[in-house]
Order: sequence, then C-alpha cells, then structure tokens
Amino acid sequence: MISSQKSLCLGVLFCSGLLLAGCQNNQAKKTVPQSQSPSTTVQAPPRQISVSPPPTPSEAKTNKISLCQSELVSLKQVSPRTYAVKKAQFDRLVSNASVYSAVRSDVNAATKDTLDALYKFKTNQLCADIEYDVLQGLIHRGESVK
Repeated sequence: MISSQKSLCLGVLFCSGLLLAGCQNNQAKKTVPQSQSPSTTVQAPPRQISVSPPPTPSEAKTNKISLCQSELVSLKQVSPRTYAVKKAQFDRLVSNASVYSAVRSDVNAATKDTLDALYKFKTNQLCADIEYDVLQGLIHRGESVK
C-alpha cells in the first residue's frame, strides 16, 4: 500500500513537472519607436502599480494538478459512473508516469523529449476531459430541474 502511494505521489509530481515544461515566457522586449521632435519631449510621470508577483512554475504546476484532482473529486458527486472511468485513467497515467520517471535518467535526450511531451499532452488531455465531464454533469443536473 505504501509503495502504491509512493508511486502515486511520484507520478503526480512527475506529471506536474511535465505540465510546465514548456510554460516559460520568452517574449523579447518590445520597443516602440518614438518620434521625437527636436523642440519638445514630453514624458509621462511613472505610474506606481501594485502587482503581486506571478506564481512560480512549481506553484502553477501544483495548482494545475490540484485543480485537476479537485475536479476529479467533484466528478465523483456529479457523475459517479464517469468518475470511476476517469479515476482509473488518472491512476493509470500516474502509474505509467512513475515508471517513466524511474528510468528517465537512463534514456537518451530524444526519448526524454518525446515522452515528456507525451505525458504532458496526456495529462492535459485527461484534465480537460475531467473538466468537460464535470461541466456536462452539472448541466445535465441543472436541466433536469423543473
């Protein structure tokens, strides 16, 4: 039992890492050319804006996986039959990701790139399916009210 919990935890962490593998924002600084007339140059005073820092990649990763897991729990109440199917898929994905993460350091870079992308895609796809199923279940329940 502890081994399966350890595998599940390891798999969730690995899937989390894959979700954010390509989420870095590499925007080049954009400069807007300003036409300057020789006689007048007007600059607006700097504005002070209070902005909270963006979440770190690990926080965003954890939030995405946590949201997916919480929606899976919601699905249990909304549609128990669909929950059983999605829970089995989620557990299988996590288990397979755990196996991959155990051997990941032993495979070549091309294989890592391919499988990282595969697990990221599969995780995103499953989470989107779970979100859709929750929405559909809630809509179905809402429409059945008369």
